[in-house]
Amino acid sequence: MFDLIKNDKTFVVFDLGFGKIACLSFKIQNKQPKVVGMDYQKSEGLGNFCLDNSEKLSSTIQKVLNNTLGKNFKNKNNIFFSSITDINSVQKKNLCRINTGSLGVTKKDIRKIFKKNLLESKIKGKKIIHSFPQNFILDEDKITSQPVTQKCDKLGISSLNIMTDHKLFKEYENCFKKININIDNFFDSGISSAFSALTEKEKNDGVACIDIGASTTKVVVMQDKKVIFSKILPLGGNNVTDDLYKGLEIPKETAETIKILHGTLSPNFNNNIEIRINSVQQKNINKNIIFGIIKPRYEEILEIIRDFVFDNIYTRVSVKGIVFAGGASKIYGLNSLGENIFNRHCRVSMAGVNQGFFSNKPEFSTILGMIKLAQNYKELQITKKILSSRVFNAIDRLDNWIEESYA
Repeated sequence: MFDLIKNDKTFVVFDLGFGKIACLSFKIQNKQPKVVGMDYQKSEGLGNFCLDNSEKLSSTIQKVLNNTLGKNFKNKNNIFFSSITDINSVQKKNLCRINTGSLGVTKKDIRKIFKKNLLESKIKGKKIIHSFPQNFILDEDKITSQPVTQKCDKLGISSLNIMTDHKLFKEYENCFKKININIDNFFDSGISSAFSALTEKEKNDGVACIDIGASTTKVVVMQDKKVIFSKILPLGGNNVTDDLYKGLEIPKETAETIKILHGTLSPNFNNNIEIRINSVQQKNINKNIIFGIIKPRYEEILEIIRDFVFDNIYTRVSVKGIVFAGGASKIYGLNSLGENIFNRHCRVSMAGVNQGFFSNKPEFSTILGMIKLAQNYKELQITKKILSSRVFNAIDRLDNWIEESYA
């Protein structure tokens, strides 16, 4: 675990997953995050890939928050963030341009084009939760990441914008408001996981992060330290549990236990295991039968992901390797199966390696990634205010950010 410290101001991040709801609080000390507390509970209120019971979700959030900060915490001393998972999320590329009058690009031009890009990217019924600048374009052909002082007639910017359903966004937001919490920013769960699971070299070289969770699988491709692709699929570890439950005719709770203890994607020895059905009934099952049920489902999940990612020639060329994250990635043999399907080097995330409790726990990739994203909250506030049309309130902060990024 990270070192524990005491301070008045804390960042609090929530991972609202379909399998578990986790809460983690941290502070910044010597420019490094230090965990103060954490708790997680079985997910309630989320089902069928949506929020199906706001009261249960709010109650679970309150429980993990109390266990993390204590019942007497004060909201004013905390900045809150949460993940959001929307299987109908949209990724939209946007390109906009402004005239610069043949003069060198100024920070005022950068501010203007950032605002223009965000406002032009809006889609009715959708909420932008991430906007990732890809490149600046000088005139029609020159691409750069540092345009300030360079001369051109037109300055362009390309971006990848991740959007979630506005109604779903408000439902999540209201679940927190019921317990007097105002979320400063929501983060896409897959993108959060990628920021944690990938090394800096992988983010630069071009790697796909595949987070296989309980009910969903999140796919994010990064190259040159930029997010270039994002997709959420309604498939996950629960599908494997359901296959075992139906195929072996055992209770779901038992099927989940069998998956965790005996699940494998590599051929097994031809021996039997004894399964307890209830307090009086037992059942002998051959391990190869378990293997024969589990492997086809994982093959299906990975093949669907491969088709989505490789259907785009740009992402196909960009992906040099695969990193698996999420609780369902802990099954033995996943690397080998992934390499056969993707024809790329594969590894399972070592999320939180050398950090005590989090060591070798890829199921916590999302919440660890949110620690990294939350630290840029001042930049996030700029985007939030521009999109809410409170542009002028954000100008000073935008100037400061430009000063730091493009000086």
